[in-house]
Amino acid sequence: MKFFKISFLLFFCIAINAVTVDTGHANVSLVKFEDVQGDQNKSLIGIRMDMQENWHTYWKNPGDSGGPIKVKWSHNENVSISGIYWPTPSLIPYEPLMTYGYKNFVIFPFEIINSNNKNSFIEASIDFLICDDICVPEKALIKTNLQEIKTDISLYDWFLKVPSQTLPVKASLDKDFINIRFSSPFNVTSAIFFVNDQNIVEHASDQILTKEENNYLLKVKKIADAEPFGNLSGVISINNDESFIIDAEIDGVTQNSLNISFLQALIFAFLGGLILNLMPCVFPIISLKVLSFVSMSNQSPSKIRAHALSFCTGVMLSFLMIGLAMILLKQAGLYLGWGFQLQSPLVVGLLSLLMFVIGLVLLSDINIGSSLTRLGGVGSSENLIGSFSTGILAVIVASPCTAPFMGAALGYALIQPSGVTLPVFSALGLGFAFPYFVLSASPGLINYLPKPGNWMVTLKEFFAFPMFATAIWLIWVFSFQTSANEVIFLLITILAISLLMWIALKVNKPHYRIIIFILAIFVIFLQFRDISSNEIQSPNALKLENFNYVEWNENIENEYQNNNHAYLINFTAAWCITCQTNDKIALSRPNVKKYIYENDIEYIVADWTNKNDQILKTLESYNRNGVPLYIFWKPGMREPKILPAILTEQILLESFNNS
Repeated sequence: MKFFKISFLLFFCIAINAVTVDTGHANVSLVKFEDVQGDQNKSLIGIRMDMQENWHTYWKNPGDSGGPIKVKWSHNENVSISGIYWPTPSLIPYEPLMTYGYKNFVIFPFEIINSNNKNSFIEASIDFLICDDICVPEKALIKTNLQEIKTDISLYDWFLKVPSQTLPVKASLDKDFINIRFSSPFNVTSAIFFVNDQNIVEHASDQILTKEENNYLLKVKKIADAEPFGNLSGVISINNDESFIIDAEIDGVTQNSLNISFLQALIFAFLGGLILNLMPCVFPIISLKVLSFVSMSNQSPSKIRAHALSFCTGVMLSFLMIGLAMILLKQAGLYLGWGFQLQSPLVVGLLSLLMFVIGLVLLSDINIGSSLTRLGGVGSSENLIGSFSTGILAVIVASPCTAPFMGAALGYALIQPSGVTLPVFSALGLGFAFPYFVLSASPGLINYLPKPGNWMVTLKEFFAFPMFATAIWLIWVFSFQTSANEVIFLLITILAISLLMWIALKVNKPHYRIIIFILAIFVIFLQFRDISSNEIQSPNALKLENFNYVEWNENIENEYQNNNHAYLINFTAAWCITCQTNDKIALSRPNVKKYIYENDIEYIVADWTNKNDQILKTLESYNRNGVPLYIFWKPGMREPKILPAILTEQILLESFNNS
C-alpha cells in the first residue's frame, strides 16, 4: 500500500517570460494548432505538461484526492479564450484511494479566437498539483506572443479526446449502486464512468459492467451517506477508445431524453400510427385503398375482410421489418434512423417513377400485367396481393411524415432491448392499420360508404393528381440528393416510360406488351445504375428564405454554449413533410425571424436529407431517431430544450420566452 502524502509547499516555482517553463517536476509550455474546422480565426491553444516519469496531474474531478489545474489568462482585446476542454482522464490508483488524471504527459486544450489575425500578447498563469508518492503544488507564468508559440499536432490529438457527444442513458438508484443503462452500436468490453461531482460515488470501488440483451448496465457504487442528488453527470469511457458525456436525471431522464414508461411508449406509438393515416404523404395511397373498399360494397363480407386483413398484414409486417432492420444494423455498428429508406437517391428516384406511373394508370384504362393497375385492389375483388402490396407501399411513403407522439415512442424503443423495441414498432403498425382491422371485424361498415357508380371513375382519375404531386415532391427531394444532370436524366426516364405506356395502350397483342415492359425496365436500369446513396453530399439548401443560417457540425453546441451564445438547431430533411410545413408556418414567419435576429439567436440547420451518421448520433443523444427535431438553448439554461415536433408561430415564440 502506498501512502498518499500531500505537501502544500514542498516545491514552488515561478518562471516568467518563457514559452516553456521547468517547474521542477514538469516542463510546462504553450502550444497551438491553427485553422480548426476551416476557420482561419479559430484555433486551439494548449497547455502542455511533460511530467517526470510516474508523476501525474488531475482531471476536473480528481477523485479521492488531488486538485485540478487552474489557469488565468491575460491577452489583447481582440483575443478570446474558452474554458478548459477536459480530455478523458485515466484511473490512477493509490490504494486504498482512486484518483482521476493524466500520467507523464498531457495537453489541456482551449479554443482561441483572434479576430484581427494580428500577433497578440498572451499571458498564462498556471497553478497545478503534481504527484507521485508525494504531491507538490507548482506554478508557471508564461508571457509570450501568439506568433512565438510553436505548433504542436499533438494538441489536436488531445482535443479529439474531449468527449463532445451525449450518450442517452437511464440512471437509477438501488440500495448501494447507481445503475447506468445504455446501448451501443459496437461490442462493449469495458466501461468507466468519471463522475463530475466528487461526493457521489466511491471512486475506489470496482465498476461492474454487464450485458442485458441490447443494453449494457454499469453499476457504480455510491457513497452511503451521500447528500440527496437528482442528477448524474460526467464522462463515460467505453473500451478505452470512445468517450461520451452523461447528463441524466436519477430515476428518470433529462430533458434531452424521454421520461416515458413502456406502457406510455405503446400508447404513443399506437396514437402516432393512427394519426399517420391523416398525414399528407400517406394520403395518395390510402385514398386508393378507400376507393377499392367502396368498389367492394356489393361483395361478400368474407372478401372485404380478406382484403382488409391483407392490407393490415402488409402494414404490420413492414413496421416489424423496419424495426428489426434498425436493431440488427445498429448491433452491427451501423446507424439507421426513421425514414432511412428515403435517404437513398435510388429509392427516392424509383418511388417518383412509381407514383408517376400509378398516376398515368389512374387516368387511363391501361392494363399492364394487372398487378400495377390493381394497386390497392381498384377494380378487382380478387387481388389480395395488391392489398398486401398497398400496405407495404403505404409504410414506405409514410416515413416523411412524423405524427405526434411518434418521435417519443421511437426514441424510447430504440434504446431498449429488442423485447421492448419490437412491441413498440408493432403498436405503431397496429395504430396505422387500426381502421382496417375494424373494417375486417365489421365488414358491414362498408355499407356506410357511398354506393359504387360512375362517380368512382371520376374520383379514380382525380386521385391521379395527388400521385403526380407526390412524384413532383420526390423529384424535388431527389434534386437535393444528386446533381442537376441526374434530375434531367430522371425526367427523361419519366418521359420514356410515358411513351412506352402510350404505345402499350395502342398495342393489343400480349407479347408486344411484354417487350414494352422489358424495355421500360431497361430504361429504368440505365437511369439508376450509377446512383449511390452515400456518394453525393446534400447541399444543405434547407434554410429559411432571406435568412442567414449556420451549417451544423457535431461540436457546434459545445462551441456556442462555451461562448454563451443562444442557438436554435433545426434537424430537418427535404423528404420530411412535417419539417417543411413547420418551416413555412412557423420558422419563416416575420415575427419569428425578427425575434431570432433581435435576441442574437444563431439559426443552425442540420440537413439529414442524405445519410449522415453524425446527425443520427446527435438525434439519438436526444433520444430521437428521426426528424423534425428542434433544439433551443440560451445562456442561463441548464441544458438545451427540445421544442415540440409540430410548430406554429405562437408555439415557437412561447417556447423561446418560457425557456
